[in-house]
Amino acid sequence: MSHTLALDNSIIHDLLISLSRANIVRFQRDLENSLIEFSAGSEGKFQLNPGLSTDPMIIVTPAPVESPNGNTANPPLNGIIALCDSLGRPIGLLNAAEVTGFRTTLCALIPWTWRRHTENIVIFGAGKQGLWYTRLALALRGSEIKSVTIINRSVARAQSLVAQVTEENQKYWKSSATLFSLDPSQPDYSKRLATVLSTADAVFCTVGSTSPLFSFQGVLRGTRSRSPFISAIGSWQSDMMELYPELLRYAAGRPDSYSPRGASGCIIVDDAQECLVKSGEVIQSGLKAEQMLQVGEILSWQQEKSGLEG
Repeated sequence: MSHTLALDNSIIHDLLISLSRANIVRFQRDLENSLIEFSAGSEGKFQLNPGLSTDPMIIVTPAPVESPNGNTANPPLNGIIALCDSLGRPIGLLNAAEVTGFRTTLCALIPWTWRRHTENIVIFGAGKQGLWYTRLALALRGSEIKSVTIINRSVARAQSLVAQVTEENQKYWKSSATLFSLDPSQPDYSKRLATVLSTADAVFCTVGSTSPLFSFQGVLRGTRSRSPFISAIGSWQSDMMELYPELLRYAAGRPDSYSPRGASGCIIVDDAQECLVKSGEVIQSGLKAEQMLQVGEILSWQQEKSGLEG
């Protein structure tokens, strides 16, 4: 009889946060191979087309549970990951929360690892993704980073993230980077935001927002010699957006932007077809599929080039 091992969130957290840089890179290579198979191989053919259902639906919520103090609350739904052997028999069950945060962020950071400069980082959002962005940035390139600024609607949550990762950094990554938080409720917030954005080498957005998180001019102002790397993963519905559509048009229309498909330039995405129907800023920007390059396509070209040079 086979045995099934179940790991809860705390155990998975401890396993992931204690990974060495070399092991994190190995996981990232596996994700890169999956993206290559999706974009340049046959895997993409078996993915369901994105779309919306307008059929009537029944919404089911978990039954309320009673807390130790006698109050009742509706607990959030939790996902699980099932690990199976070659015969399809379950051999492991994992709480999906930490794995999803780790995997999603590590995948989104792939293009960032190609960037030469990353001294100053700005992160919007202090949830699970914001937390893993901060952790993995320090784990992968902590020796290059000087500052990380966390911006969240609730400054208390941002301050909590800063305190948590500062403590974790001292134990695991030992980066000399300084972590800050900005308070959106302060009168000088706009001025301070403009300052950190004007010197940012990377901006990571992780907020399920319906309006842009910062101005188009704010991130490009000043006499900066290079534009920052900007990653936006929080917009996953057509009515959501973290970036001004103008910013996407600017990136794709820059004279030094490149597209192998003959368009003036492009932006980098994970799934172009999904972005065209699910990403609010992409939809409103009016960009076409030929103005988007999938990460897997670029990785495939790099792989081919490496093989030819080898």
